[in-house]
Amino acid sequence: MQQTALAGRRQMLPGLDVIRLAAILWIVLYHFGVETASGGVFSPAFFTSRACAAMVQGAVFWMTALSGVCLSLKYAARPWRPGEYAKSRFLAIYPLFWLFFFPLFLYSDVLHRNNAGVAPWRLIFSVLGVDGFVQPWTPTFYKIGEWYLGCQVLLYCLFPLLLFAWRSRAGRGVLAAVLAVLWAAAPFALPEGVDIFHTVWGQLPAFGLGTVFGRWMANPDTLPKPLPWATAAGLLGLAAAGAAAGLPDYHVYSLAALGLFWPACRLGQHLRGAAAGLAHRAARLCYGVYLIHHVGITLVLLPRLQAVQAGPGLWCLGLAGCLAGSFLAAWAGQKLVGLILRLPRRSRT
Repeated sequence: MQQTALAGRRQMLPGLDVIRLAAILWIVLYHFGVETASGGVFSPAFFTSRACAAMVQGAVFWMTALSGVCLSLKYAARPWRPGEYAKSRFLAIYPLFWLFFFPLFLYSDVLHRNNAGVAPWRLIFSVLGVDGFVQPWTPTFYKIGEWYLGCQVLLYCLFPLLLFAWRSRAGRGVLAAVLAVLWAAAPFALPEGVDIFHTVWGQLPAFGLGTVFGRWMANPDTLPKPLPWATAAGLLGLAAAGAAAGLPDYHVYSLAALGLFWPACRLGQHLRGAAAGLAHRAARLCYGVYLIHHVGITLVLLPRLQAVQAGPGLWCLGLAGCLAGSFLAAWAGQKLVGLILRLPRRSRT
């Protein structure tokens, strides 16, 4: 359960755990389906359909909005300290990322000389976690994290601007107007060939709306109860109208995903007891699962499925192994990172 200290009390928010789990599970399933299909192994035809693409884009918007929600909740009732914010984001992203990245880098690029033509200085992109994000424009040593990690890092850098805008009524109005304009113009303003879904510009409106949702959750006693539900219904209605009018997929998918975010979160709030505890423990591993699952699919599972010419049964077994292995690797990585981070404190003691 997501726990936040607000106004002197602790709130349990299992709905956010449900959102996180639903998004990451669908992304893993999508990548497994797409990689097996492109690798010539049996895969349900659904994974190459437009409906599947819409769902995975929606899952990414959920992840982006969730980041905004959690940061907004965290700083709703505490003073802004830049050093504390930078430290918390650093610890949330880099130790686990580096733990997974550098062994792969040593194996692939140092021992086997892959990417030998890439200038060594470009390793800085990997150290910063943005190598997948900048890969379309420059060669890098990209291994894990894909484009989304770099996008997330940059969104974290923009969060202070959103937070300060929230502290005045005029700032909130300006922020809403800017995000609305960015969202409306995104598919038309970017150069041809740029995938709007994979840009900070494209993800920023979802991140900003997530901060709004977080503010609503932080002040449930003062929030008019129909407001979030009316907002969700309005977003879904606009998505349906946009689809009928032939608006770009970016507009339709983002409206639909963000319209479903609040109802899904509130539904998840009904989890109690052991189910809520299990969801919380699994949700804490989702970042590690996101980092490692694609490597597991392409380097471990896919070659073996190709070797045995897997059918539907082995495909399902491979998917189960992908999920179990990803969560196990994430758990082990998280434990190892915790041990490493405790070593300096132990040595001082």
